[in-house]
Amino acid sequence: MRRLADLFLLHFDWLTLAVAGACVLFCAVAAAGPWGRLRIGGADARPEFSTLSWIAMLFAAGMGAGLVFWGAAEPLIFTINPPPGGAEPGGEAAVRDAFALTLFHWAIHPWSIYAAAALAVAYATHKQADYAPSSAFQGAPRRLRRAIDWLALFAVIFGVVASVGQGALQMGAGLRRIGDFGGVSPVLMQTSVIVVLACVYLASAAGGLKRGIEPLSNLNLVLSGALLFFVAVAGPTGAILETATQSLSAYAAQIVPLSVDLRPEGPARAWTRDWTLTYLLWWVAWTPFVGVFIARISRGRTVREFVLGVVLVPTLLTWAWFSAFGGAALTAQFDAGVDLGVTDFATAPAAAYALLDTYAFTVATQALTVLLVFVFLITSADSGAYVLAMLSNGGDGEPPVAERLFWGVLIAILSAAALASGSGQNATRAFAVVGAIPLCILLAAQIAAVSRRLWRDGLG
Repeated sequence: MRRLADLFLLHFDWLTLAVAGACVLFCAVAAAGPWGRLRIGGADARPEFSTLSWIAMLFAAGMGAGLVFWGAAEPLIFTINPPPGGAEPGGEAAVRDAFALTLFHWAIHPWSIYAAAALAVAYATHKQADYAPSSAFQGAPRRLRRAIDWLALFAVIFGVVASVGQGALQMGAGLRRIGDFGGVSPVLMQTSVIVVLACVYLASAAGGLKRGIEPLSNLNLVLSGALLFFVAVAGPTGAILETATQSLSAYAAQIVPLSVDLRPEGPARAWTRDWTLTYLLWWVAWTPFVGVFIARISRGRTVREFVLGVVLVPTLLTWAWFSAFGGAALTAQFDAGVDLGVTDFATAPAAAYALLDTYAFTVATQALTVLLVFVFLITSADSGAYVLAMLSNGGDGEPPVAERLFWGVLIAILSAAALASGSGQNATRAFAVVGAIPLCILLAAQIAAVSRRLWRDGLG
């Protein structure tokens, strides 16, 4: 599977960057044009969820656990090991470039990818409850549409397995920091985490949106806010505020070059494939899941409100998170002389816990981090099981409980198998990338289809 992912990135790296850029442009035009006033679900539709719950659910499903995983690690890794041919490691230029790259991987581009896929489904289904990626192609033959939905279903499985596997790795790292688990093998630890996780998210999936996913997503928002506030206050507050300003400035200055430059062939291009393009494909792999889920919870929003809520609000939250955790990690590493032990992808899971080791209330805050990752994974997995059940039922917005449970069990089995394979993070990463390969073409087709509909209705 890893071999297939490498071949795609070698020959179609340009396609990945082009599709991501097209999503950004599409979202900007959708929000700014006259079609922005159109309401998903029709003129009389009204939102099913409050704005706060809506944002909490889309954020938790989209990438919540990933931010905890990478918040302290990614800016530090890129500062210590910049892209080949880039700035001097550890210097001020390397810090600026590190935050620009981190935000490029996590902010406007990924959320635009989600928003484009979600709007294609949401607007196509605003007159009927048929929540499926093929909904954007209403005139296509039924067999083709079913093939698209089954392709999306397998991609959802790959994406959710990758997320659950990565989260289990981070939870295992946190539990080892808090307690004495020296005699427990990493595989057994991670498998145990997945078993406990599965028991909880299956119960949540059975509860549905109102009784399961919505309250857990709101809890995620509270726990995230508490941890972010603690790091901002207990950590180097002045340095974090300075980081917030500098990171935003660096991101704004570099977003266009990063959107079009694959870097020269050789080590620099290989770095781009291993990091930036793998990230973008990861987000594409999640579009059938997150796109369908966001479409399901967004009925009643205008197109403009939808795009601003799905792209800009999570981008601001992401910027705040990386500014706090990334700024604190860099201060600890370079100013306080604390070696956090984070240099690459393999050492990333322990970054947040290593940072919290340097502050008061260590055990309490590390336990809060483990809990936060746990709840984020629950919301991702139960949302994934919910969407899989929707897809296997032809886009039914209220799929049967038995099917939600079936898909939830399958997610747990595949996640445990990926981690037990011995490849760990590389296996879960390859799962997502391979699942994204055919979805790049599907996403481009969805954008074209929904653009025609918005143009017709917005100017009609």
